[in-house]
Amino acid sequence: MIQDEKQLRELELDREGLMIAKGKERYEQQLKKNVEKGRNSVTPPYIYLQKQYLVPLSQAIQSFIDENLTGKAGVRATSVIPLRDLDDTKKISLITLKGIIDGIALNKTMLQISVSIGKMIELEEQSLIFKKDKPFLHNRILRDLMTRTTNIEHRKKVFSHTLDKFKIQIEKWNIAKTVLVGQQLISLTISHTDLIERKTIKIRKNNTQNYLTLTPIIQEKIDEGNFKCSVLTPYHKPMIVKPNDWSSAFSGGYINEYLSKSPLVKTEDYQYLASLKDKDLQDFYGAINYLQGVEFATDQNMLPIFNHIWDNNLTIGNFPSRERLLDERGKPKGVYRDPRIDDDSEQGRNLLRKYKRDLSRVYADEIARVSKVVNTSTARDIANEYKDFKKFHFVKNVDTRGRVYSVGTTYNYQSDQKIKSIICFSNGEKLGSSGAYWLYVHAANTYGNDKITYDERVDFIKSMEREIISWASDPFSNLGWNDADKPMEFLQACHHVKGYLEQGVEYECNLPVSVDATCSGLQILSILMKDEDTARKVNVSPSDKPQDVYTTVAVKVEKEVKEAAGAGARVANRWLQYGISRSIVKRNIMTYVYGLKPYGARQQIYDEYKKQVELGNKPKCLEDDGFADCKWLATIVWKHLENEIRLASNLMKWFQETAKVFSRANLPMKWTTPIGFPVMQDYRYLNKFKVKTSIAGSMVYTTLRRQMDRKDTRKMASAASPNIVHSLDGAIACATALYCKMDTKPIPNLMMIHDSFATTPNRIDDLHRIIRQVVVDLFSGDYLEKLYLEFLDQLPEDLKEKIKPPPERGSLEISSVKNSRYFFS
Repeated sequence: MIQDEKQLRELELDREGLMIAKGKERYEQQLKKNVEKGRNSVTPPYIYLQKQYLVPLSQAIQSFIDENLTGKAGVRATSVIPLRDLDDTKKISLITLKGIIDGIALNKTMLQISVSIGKMIELEEQSLIFKKDKPFLHNRILRDLMTRTTNIEHRKKVFSHTLDKFKIQIEKWNIAKTVLVGQQLISLTISHTDLIERKTIKIRKNNTQNYLTLTPIIQEKIDEGNFKCSVLTPYHKPMIVKPNDWSSAFSGGYINEYLSKSPLVKTEDYQYLASLKDKDLQDFYGAINYLQGVEFATDQNMLPIFNHIWDNNLTIGNFPSRERLLDERGKPKGVYRDPRIDDDSEQGRNLLRKYKRDLSRVYADEIARVSKVVNTSTARDIANEYKDFKKFHFVKNVDTRGRVYSVGTTYNYQSDQKIKSIICFSNGEKLGSSGAYWLYVHAANTYGNDKITYDERVDFIKSMEREIISWASDPFSNLGWNDADKPMEFLQACHHVKGYLEQGVEYECNLPVSVDATCSGLQILSILMKDEDTARKVNVSPSDKPQDVYTTVAVKVEKEVKEAAGAGARVANRWLQYGISRSIVKRNIMTYVYGLKPYGARQQIYDEYKKQVELGNKPKCLEDDGFADCKWLATIVWKHLENEIRLASNLMKWFQETAKVFSRANLPMKWTTPIGFPVMQDYRYLNKFKVKTSIAGSMVYTTLRRQMDRKDTRKMASAASPNIVHSLDGAIACATALYCKMDTKPIPNLMMIHDSFATTPNRIDDLHRIIRQVVVDLFSGDYLEKLYLEFLDQLPEDLKEKIKPPPERGSLEISSVKNSRYFFS
């Protein structure tokens, strides 16, 4: 094991070179797949080319249409009429460019490319006829196709089947017309761009073949673009030496020349990045640098367990199954098409909707399963790679709201519980009596028993000490630990409980023990509004026992459901049979402050119902697949949710109305977080240059930002509340890191995951104190008033009066949070 810092730095440079090489290899593999599948048009350099040539080619097509609409029959009329009828030269231009680029990748002849382009134009013409004839049905089919499959051939088949089924009259093109339209578009591309050229190749005597090739200058651009993409998409991993400190948004992190080019803030808005140079962000940089400096290691107790579960294809510990949910034909297993679907009746239509929902759910589950398998496999490989290093560091970056993230692959502590379980602090600290107390609390939390007092949690773990020793000693003989909510994190804690029981308070513990906010979005809104009622429900205010707003809402929902059942509502009886619990309303409450809408609430309840039924935790008692019953319950949950957090809801609406004024002024919405980080919300309409090939290809957005400067009112309004709340939880996290650094007894081991903070158990009391002091210092003043004045300063005089002052605040005394034991718990 290398210990010398100089040697480690040299090794880190070598490793960062390998990260670039690995990223280059990954990019080239993906590029090769796209070439083999004829999908060059979706790779970054070719996307740039399509953006570059979209407008010039569309103008050439429009000129061709204008010049040849003479009314006379002939070759030109045959090709110009369908182009005119589509009435969207940008769409035609995009289809042409995609067809040419992908055709060249597949080494098609010019004739074959002409046919491909012609067929895509024909499909677009048919789509237009379909839309005019049956607009509602067209939009529904199109929406379903776009959300349910990315397979273009499947989209074509479904579309053609729909045209036949509903007897929509369309003209079928003959091959001559198809070729003529395609060749005319290729001709326009050659004559009005420098993208391609025609080459004639002699096949044999008196037999030649025409091909299209990229011009030398374009090929050079593509090669250069692919090189840049491959180099600048590295396979990021942790560093084995301390990352370079950030002194500006453009200097810090990795030490390799290429890797260090990545800015601290993840954004493509370079004007925003440039503006950071003029801001005093030393405190913010100090917090990021402190978090980067924390030393981590691979957990040597948990890695062998992790490897065993993976190597033996087990699903304990919440490991993903590696069995596909689709059969060899790519169809969902266990989803059958009821013959009654074909009946022209309400029952048939309902069965069809249910069948489509079932298909959609399985496809979504398969995508999620594959993602989990890949993430788990990647994290395992990297953990084994780093297991022999005494320490490593996670490089940090932030989003435009100031939220902090670990750069790179899934092997970091912001991943799921099983991956977190194989990461620990490099340097442990003696437990002490206080540390032992918080170790037991953490074990209870990870088991899932976190709604009781701290003392009750400690007693709960004490009652399990014999089992805990058994689980830690031989986790595969006794699987009781797998019943925990976070089984792998709980098992990780079990090893340290065992160490404490064997060595006492002198035991050196390097376990990250976390304390989590209680519904952080509502906590922040209640603090801003000084809302005593909501603050009490989310543990901002002191209480003897932890408060649970999820249970509060669930109890009120259950009461109304019982009343409905008493009035004879069968759906209410079905829900009472299932059981109204906090889990069915939790996601609704958690995401409400982030812009949840009633439709989303219904879907969340439906997803939770299906999940619990499939796990065997709840009975399958709702009507049909449960969707209609979930819609009924969602209405009740929504009503009680809004009533329960009325002042917070008022503040969210104020944020939304304020954002609408900025949209009306066509200005980005800016604000400064309490730690001094500048946030900018800027959502723009893309409609003017949004080209959508609904059937012949995927939905493609072509963005020429200099021309699309209108703000998107809907997005500006819906994103305002979540963005402000997230910027403030980011400020709390950064300020907490800074206070931990500046404390009289600095906390060297620190782990930040947005609204969940961790350190070694012996320092939890200090972390509790610091978190509460941070909140008091950041929010004792009237931050809403500061926001209001900051917003006013950005608006022109004629629109300032359109922003009303913030809603009237309550009487919460922010300093009372210092005495709230369960604020973070």
